[in-house]
Amino acid sequence: MADVSLNAIRKSFGSIEVIKGVDLDIKSGEFIVFVGPSGCGKSTLLRMIAGLEDITSGALAIGGKDMTDEDPAKRGIAMVFQTYALYPHMTVRENMGFALRFAGMDKKEIEARVMDAAKMLELETYLDRKPKALSGGQRQRVAIGRAIVRHPDVFLFDEPLSNLDAELRVHMRGELSALHNRLKTTMIYVTHDQVEAMTLANRIVVLRQGIVEQIGTPLELFNTPANLFVAGFIGSPAMNFLPATVEKAEASGIALNLLGEETIDVPLAGGLPPEGSKVTVGVRPQNIRLAETGEKSFAVDITLVEALGTETVVYATAKNGERVMAVLSGQHLLKTGAAIDLAFDVADVHLFDEAGQRMAC
Repeated sequence: MADVSLNAIRKSFGSIEVIKGVDLDIKSGEFIVFVGPSGCGKSTLLRMIAGLEDITSGALAIGGKDMTDEDPAKRGIAMVFQTYALYPHMTVRENMGFALRFAGMDKKEIEARVMDAAKMLELETYLDRKPKALSGGQRQRVAIGRAIVRHPDVFLFDEPLSNLDAELRVHMRGELSALHNRLKTTMIYVTHDQVEAMTLANRIVVLRQGIVEQIGTPLELFNTPANLFVAGFIGSPAMNFLPATVEKAEASGIALNLLGEETIDVPLAGGLPPEGSKVTVGVRPQNIRLAETGEKSFAVDITLVEALGTETVVYATAKNGERVMAVLSGQHLLKTGAAIDLAFDVADVHLFDEAGQRMAC
């Protein structure tokens, strides 16, 4: 195991800067996930840690040793790629032990390491098969096994599940989590899938355009997103963002005109925005419900209903044209085109200022 430290890491390709000064300290044994949309720089950052991309400026340390310009083979890392990169003419046993044979390790030690990894990944009965005789999930386990036998200080995963179908991805997520619990090794994992990030990570690093937007545990990011981007990226389905205008601001909080038709009072723990300013009210679909008689609500027209048995997903349009999604518990006989009233508790509100930054409420 080893800790990993990134200090003011930058990466440029010519005049284009893709990583813009990342500072990050990863504790030994942590499972860290880099998450963000395509092109945000997460894979580039991972490749810089691996030594597959040069660091333009800044410093990288692994296990307390400066690795900024060190050869990849000497960094104590093992990487699992999106493509399995298995040798098709070799058996599973040969694929898993190839790097050790190349390094000149004793045959008995290689066999012992391969067998240990095969047992851990339930691959014992497939050791003499070639990759073409394996399923996608089995091939990915072989790729992971090839990394395990090297006994690295740090595992790097670059979207390893993206080529698998949905059911197999769920299964492999569980296997990766169990593997981390057994090995207790530092793992850094890249994905664009925020569900993977939420279920696997000890901490998540949210990236956008080469900049770290927020670092925290999955629940920290879910409950207290730093800005509109994080709020919209973390959580499935995505958070609703409803425009509002500050009608009144006083010590106890603010009164907001929501969607041009309803006023809600929101307590604030921080600075008060000026009256007349625009803010954004964020509400997760799971926190929106059908309004009861007499409570504050807003009217919408249903555009689509998805009846999923245990829950009903409602897509709707507010009177001012804003789109709203609600995830209602249980079964509801709602029809497309119907007008309904929706409500939510103020305690479930996330509030963002005109610059898109979180306001303490």
